[in-house]
Amino acid sequence: MKKQLLYLLLLLCSIASYSCNSTKILSATFESDVISSAPATNLVGEPTGDVITYNAAIEPQLRVQNSETAGEKALHFINAALAGEPISGHNRWVGFRGIGTNLINTLWFTHTAKNVLPTGDLLIDVSDGNGNVMARMRIRANGEVGLARNIQDIYTDVIGNLGQNGHTIIFTTMPSELKYNVTIFRTGAAAITALNKPMVTENVLSFANPAHPTISFQYPVSPSGTQKYIIESVLISRRNPN
Repeated sequence: MKKQLLYLLLLLCSIASYSCNSTKILSATFESDVISSAPATNLVGEPTGDVITYNAAIEPQLRVQNSETAGEKALHFINAALAGEPISGHNRWVGFRGIGTNLINTLWFTHTAKNVLPTGDLLIDVSDGNGNVMARMRIRANGEVGLARNIQDIYTDVIGNLGQNGHTIIFTTMPSELKYNVTIFRTGAAAITALNKPMVTENVLSFANPAHPTISFQYPVSPSGTQKYIIESVLISRRNPN
């Protein structure tokens, strides 16, 4: 799966005629992490300064395990019972926070994952890393994928159904235009595409500068059976202005 994602990213880079290596905001593959442990918060390799953030209360939900792809690792985000419940929604997020950058250019937020034994909702936020949300997605237990139209909308823009397929989700964000696209490549099924969606943040001046582009994942309620979201890799990148 990771090799397929890498091939896709290299193809996109070739088409766009820029170097992905020089435009990485965050790169996480978990290959240096210890099996059955929570992931290291400081990510190894380039770029320098990208991190994983989460409240200590949800550490039991985060475990690095062997991937289905031989010789690779993945992060299991498990909807496990947590001590100290109830835990506020704000403290339930695990975030992948990129290095500082401006938001003038297009940004790509890409992750490859699989929703295993889903019994509850999984939420995904794309933001500037300072509380200003670009896009919000909800994956329901039945596979339905919905987007939030604004900060108060409860994911009413339904764009398709994942089932339980492995998938790669790409958010292509244009903060200066307050628009974004979503493409979901599904194993064994046609892709889901949603274009020119309005960002949740409605004023471009609200975004931080420099921003720390971030993609975050949350179970709004725990526990929920044996559900786990297996994340193979996460990449945030931007177009080279040259």
